[in-house]
Amino acid sequence: MKQTLTISIASLSLAITLASHAQASEPEFPIPKLTLFSSLGAVAVEDKDFDPEAFELELGIKGLVKLDSFKMIYMINADISDAINSKDTGGTEGEADIHIKDAKVIIPTAYGTFVIAPRTASGQLRDLYSNINIFEYNETHSGSVAPSGMPIFNQAAEAQDVIAYITPAVNNIKVTFSSISIPEANGVDSDVLAVRALYDDKKLNIGFGVVQANQALGGSNEDYTRYALTAGYDFDHISIGATYESNQDTFGSAGDFDAYGVVGRYHLDGSLSLAAGYVNKDSDINTNDNNGVVLQVKKSFSQHVSAWVEAADYDTSPDNVAAGINIQF
Repeated sequence: MKQTLTISIASLSLAITLASHAQASEPEFPIPKLTLFSSLGAVAVEDKDFDPEAFELELGIKGLVKLDSFKMIYMINADISDAINSKDTGGTEGEADIHIKDAKVIIPTAYGTFVIAPRTASGQLRDLYSNINIFEYNETHSGSVAPSGMPIFNQAAEAQDVIAYITPAVNNIKVTFSSISIPEANGVDSDVLAVRALYDDKKLNIGFGVVQANQALGGSNEDYTRYALTAGYDFDHISIGATYESNQDTFGSAGDFDAYGVVGRYHLDGSLSLAAGYVNKDSDINTNDNNGVVLQVKKSFSQHVSAWVEAADYDTSPDNVAAGINIQF
């Protein structure tokens, strides 16, 4: 109750501040930017038919509101790939399978950045797994929401009902604090608490983060805690990265486990590159152990269009070979 009251007071203060500014001047609404990310191709998964597929098809809008010194960025992003794929995977025609991936506002200030997001792509995944999340079909996240993903890590691709604060960068270091609410009637205002620190000087980046899910979320006697540590470095023609993840008191039957990935990309020229990665999962439950190798060839025709071929060989999960074309603006 105290936390809810604090958030309500903060929201009221923000509304009063906006009202005061509104009396001084009219807000500015620059024309928003339309965004698109399309990854279409075909995949052959072990023991399944060869299948042309929309791996991702995201349509979005991103805009800015200005009111004197106040600024607010708003983002809405919808993934309609399920609406395309669901018919041939045993679903309905798919028109109802439009998934909202981002619906959030970002408020940058001199004292840090505030984020209010009923739905958002995971910042934890972006900051702590991007060093190894360089593949297309075999993306480095749990596949529980997104159709593709590695069967190695437990970090989700998305989060909902997020309130976050990001400190100003000091000596290339910034820290993010997040509160995530999932069920609305379980008596816990913050079901998941997360914090991460990231150093990034555009060549070297190092990050560490902790995510703690309240025991009420999983009907457990212990809070589930996930730690992640990452590092990456960009040379002239080679980029390398590694991420380590540790899962303690995991909900359900997954068991506690550690996972890590090591990847590298070599640029043959300005447009053609080769990438390779090794991932490993070591669980307290031996039958859940897994490892794999992923290889990729990627050709960039411009900053907006690229083509790729990717193959993954896992120890226990189905192997796959995929190819696709990405379009983005």
